[in-house]
Amino acid sequence: MLDKNGFKRKRYSDLVDDMTLKAKELFGEDTNLSEKSFLGILIRLFAWFLATIWEVAEKVYNSGYMHKAEGIQLDRKAWEFGITRLQEQHAQGTIEIHGTPGFVVEEGTLFETDKGILFELVADVTLDENGVGTGDIVCTEPGTKGNVAANTITIVSNPNENITSVTNPSPTTGGRERETDAEFLERYQQTLSGLGSTSTDSIRAELLKLNGVRAAVVIENTQSTPDTAGRPPKSISTYVLGGNANEIAQVIFQKKAAGIEAYGTEQVQVYDLAGYPHTIGFSWATEVPMAIQLTIQKNDRFPSDGVQQVKTELIKYIGGEDADGTFYTGLNMGEAVVFSKLINQVYKVDGVDDVQLLVGVKGQTLETSNVTMDITEVAQISHADIEVQVV
Repeated sequence: MLDKNGFKRKRYSDLVDDMTLKAKELFGEDTNLSEKSFLGILIRLFAWFLATIWEVAEKVYNSGYMHKAEGIQLDRKAWEFGITRLQEQHAQGTIEIHGTPGFVVEEGTLFETDKGILFELVADVTLDENGVGTGDIVCTEPGTKGNVAANTITIVSNPNENITSVTNPSPTTGGRERETDAEFLERYQQTLSGLGSTSTDSIRAELLKLNGVRAAVVIENTQSTPDTAGRPPKSISTYVLGGNANEIAQVIFQKKAAGIEAYGTEQVQVYDLAGYPHTIGFSWATEVPMAIQLTIQKNDRFPSDGVQQVKTELIKYIGGEDADGTFYTGLNMGEAVVFSKLINQVYKVDGVDDVQLLVGVKGQTLETSNVTMDITEVAQISHADIEVQVV
C-alpha cells in the first residue's frame, strides 16, 4: 500500500493470508482452504499473479528515486541533471610497423595479439625509407579486454609480404565496460554535490563526466604563500586518474575562477572564445605499485588454474594488468588496500581452505595490515608482483 510512510509491497504470502481471511469471512470459518482444496488452489493461483503486479507497482514507485531506480529508469533520472551513463569504450593505441620502404599499409588493416584480440588501423600508414611507420589503432571490440600490454600486438591478421613485423611500443588504453548501475549512481552522487561553477566540487564533478576519468581530486591553496606541497599561492591543483589530457584541461579552464592559476605537472594549452591561448596545469594520479605474498591451503576442489584465478581476483580488487593483458580499474584515488578484502577475494576461488597473506608497497616490508593511500595516489598491482604458494 502507499501512505505517508511510502510504498510497501504485498508479497505472495501476504496476499494468501488476506485472501484466506476474506474467504473465511464469506464462506465460513470451517471452509476448507488447504493447499490441495479447490478454493485453496484458486486463492494461491490468484495470489501468485497479484504478487507479480505488486512487484511491478513497487518498481514503478522506486523508479522515481535515484537511489532505487535501475536500468533505463536510472538513466532517465540522471538525465534530468545532465548526467549520462558512461558507455563501453574501445581501447586505442599506437603500433610500429616494419616492412618494405614506401609501402602503404591501408586503413582497416587488422593486427592482433596471440590471444586473438583484434585491432584495426584507423588511417593509412606509409613506411619511410627505413621501412618503418607508426599508426593509430583501435580495438575492434569494446571493453577492458582491449587494454593490452606493450609489445603484445605482434601478428598481422592477413599476412602481407610487405609487412615483416609489427608491435605496440606502449600499452593500449581507454577500453572500458559499460558503467554499471552502482558505478553510475556513485558518480551521479559525486557529480550532483558539485553543481555550480568556480568551486573545487564543481571542477571535480565536471571532470567525472568525462569518458575514461575514474577519479579526480581538486586541492586549492587560498594562502598568499606556497603550501607545504609546493603549490603556488592562489592556485588549484587537480589530480586525475584516467582520461584525455586535452579534455581535462578544457574542463578545468571552463570551470575555474578567473585569475586563479591551474597548477600541475602536465601543461596543456587551451583557447578561450576570443582565440587567446591559456596554459592549464594538472597532474596525473600517482600510481603506487603493490606486492602480495600468500600461502594457500587447498582441497580437492582447487582448480588446475587456481593460482591464476587467485591472482586475477586480487588484481580485480586493487587494479592493474593481468597476465593476459586485461586491465582492471580496481580502487580509486585515496582508497586504502584493505587487508580483509584481499582475503575475501582469495576465497572467491573454489577449493581454498586457508590463507596466509602479506601485502604492502612493492620494495617495502609486507605486512598483515591495511595499506593507506594519499588522496593523490592510487594502488596498482601486476600479476608478476603476486607470489602464490599452494600447499
